[in-house]
Amino acid sequence: MPDTTALQQAARTLAQKTIAAAKGAANEAEFRVPFQAAIAEAAAAIGIPVRPRDEVSLIEGRADTVYNRLVIEYECPRTLRPTNKHGHNAHAIKQVKDYIRGLQKRERHRIERYAGIVCDGCFFIFLRYQEADWHTGPPVPVDMYSCERFLNYLAALQTELATTPENLLRDFGENTNCSRRCVSAFYQALTTSRNPKIGALYRQWARTFSEICGYEQDSPKLDVEKLARLYAVRAAARDKLHPFKLFFAIHTYYATYIKLLAVQIVNFYASSKVARIAPHEPITLAQAVGMDAAGLQGYLRTMEEGGIFRHLGIRNFLEGDFFGWYLEDWSPEIDSSLRCVIQQLANYSFVTLDTDPDGTRDLLKRLCQNLMPQELRHDLGEYYLDPA
Repeated sequence: MPDTTALQQAARTLAQKTIAAAKGAANEAEFRVPFQAAIAEAAAAIGIPVRPRDEVSLIEGRADTVYNRLVIEYECPRTLRPTNKHGHNAHAIKQVKDYIRGLQKRERHRIERYAGIVCDGCFFIFLRYQEADWHTGPPVPVDMYSCERFLNYLAALQTELATTPENLLRDFGENTNCSRRCVSAFYQALTTSRNPKIGALYRQWARTFSEICGYEQDSPKLDVEKLARLYAVRAAARDKLHPFKLFFAIHTYYATYIKLLAVQIVNFYASSKVARIAPHEPITLAQAVGMDAAGLQGYLRTMEEGGIFRHLGIRNFLEGDFFGWYLEDWSPEIDSSLRCVIQQLANYSFVTLDTDPDGTRDLLKRLCQNLMPQELRHDLGEYYLDPA
């Protein structure tokens, strides 16, 4: 949880800005924008990484904003009353309950792990589902104390993202922070490295890739410049963008991401067994991200050589592909970009996979279909098998 002193200061500032936002707003939309900005500022002050999802579409309607497992319903300033018996309060509370039920059905966490808040800038209403019933608090004025409670809710509900295709694509698909940083770092390494092993792996991959998809280096079949922009890849001054090295960098990113995802999934199911077999090895991504550069490089080398799968007797699953080449030219850019992927992936909860096998098959199918940019799959004639 956040440091107490920092939390109290952030809560005091949040209360002041929330009240000011309500005073200056004539409707919900005018209140919402400065209130969200104040939330982001308070969260940053206490070190909470937040990523709001606005207008989340559910069967039950549109949730105003969802911060992972915290649902917020904004109301027009000065419309909530000091009692929940008032019709406006009751309607807003029902909406939040419906949205939480909708998220719970979609993400398959226990409903007890969600919370809801109604706010009009003057009052907060906090609600949760516990002990087989809804617990809805009375309206409390917006002040330092209610804002401190709000920030505690926000902090507590930011961890363990639900493992759904939407969340994974949002965090790791094309034009995301993780993919842009990794692909850019890999492309830079490919175009500057003089390591003969990397050159040999790249040429072998390029021959195989060209034979499978029939793509030639100078083919107009794909807008390579547009694809490069999706991943923040820029050719060095006076150099021409190299399509195959760009494709190899993208392929390396997604291959590495899928390996890390597989490590997390297997660790979820078999962590106790692996801990007995290899008690001195870090087995989670959360542990790996805390290592120094040499330690992380070693962790990933172990993964590429079979890692957790080898301990479980699964052979030839990861070993021997083209995509571990980045370990031969480790750089600060590769280190930081892969830490970005590992840190974000470590935030995911895999309870979903355990409670819904059909949803897991759908997850893998949709990831295969949507992780790689549509233009690249379509224009190069790349097809994916249905995991089901």
